[in-house]
Amino acid sequence: MKIRNGWPYIRNAWRAAKKQAKRTNRSFPDLFTDIMRCKFKYGSAISDYLLFNFMEYTDPAMRHDYIFAKEWVQLVNSLNPPKDSPGFVQDKVIGYKRYKKYFFRDVLIVAESTDSEILAFLEKHGTVFAKVAMSYAGRDVVKIKYDPDHADAILARVREKFDMLEEEIKQHPLLDTVSPSALASFRFTILKDKGKILMLPLSVRIALWDDVDIIKVGQSSSCVAVDEEGRFISPAVVNDAVFDPAFDTIYDRHPMTGVALSDGSFKVPFFREMVDMMMEITEGEDEYGHMGWDVAVSETGPCVIEANPWGSFDFYQYYDHVKRVNHGIRPTIEAFMGSRIEDLPKKADR
Repeated sequence: MKIRNGWPYIRNAWRAAKKQAKRTNRSFPDLFTDIMRCKFKYGSAISDYLLFNFMEYTDPAMRHDYIFAKEWVQLVNSLNPPKDSPGFVQDKVIGYKRYKKYFFRDVLIVAESTDSEILAFLEKHGTVFAKVAMSYAGRDVVKIKYDPDHADAILARVREKFDMLEEEIKQHPLLDTVSPSALASFRFTILKDKGKILMLPLSVRIALWDDVDIIKVGQSSSCVAVDEEGRFISPAVVNDAVFDPAFDTIYDRHPMTGVALSDGSFKVPFFREMVDMMMEITEGEDEYGHMGWDVAVSETGPCVIEANPWGSFDFYQYYDHVKRVNHGIRPTIEAFMGSRIEDLPKKADR
């Protein structure tokens, strides 16, 4: 890492270490040096260091049990076709067509629709979500409210910027108590190899404040660990990006609704149906062996938000997942795959 190119990382590592020195029993020099060491040793982002609680987990053997970006890329390449393969489901339009059965809502493909069909879709639903086919992490997703007085301008905007429109999901009322301003988005990461299936620990993104329409990367959303019975078992943890000592990143109760998040009392509605849906999809899917699914729950049951063949490696390694078993996910994945991650060949070579 050249100093010039690495300066933003160094600056943020400095700020993160100053904040954590006030919140832990470790000194600023110790934390800053450790964050930088982990960058060079593991290629870890500062968010990895914080979300994996390396402030506490300092044992090198413990840290070795995590996977980071390099191992994650190798795992995905071993289980999925190359991302430049025709029909790769990272394209949201392709993903929708492949898994349409599990969306349980109206979806319109802009390029395949006439102007009158687009306007009819907007008029029918009133409020829709517009998406770009090749995007990620909630970026480029916009809520559009139909206004007949500005129909031509809305139509032109949809044609110019978006690839698909989706009916708004009406979230289950119980989930409104823990994510009142956005869909609670459950992230299932599932591996499949030689017919075997491994479902990794589950987390859910929830909105903490009232200034968001959808979950995006940033300070407005947080993640909560969910156990195998569908119970919230951790505080809501914000992916800290501002490193302001006054900004709290851990919430045992929802700051708007007051609902308890970390004591195991909140049970996800339709949880068993959601797990069963994920298993049904995976059992019928042999081309993609690594998928990160975003799933919502409506009043009538679960529905797929989207499929992510490059679903990230953090959701199942949050501190509150890891502390239950006292090791990272690497041993679990390597036992499932029957190989060290570093030794896994690309899918095309298997």
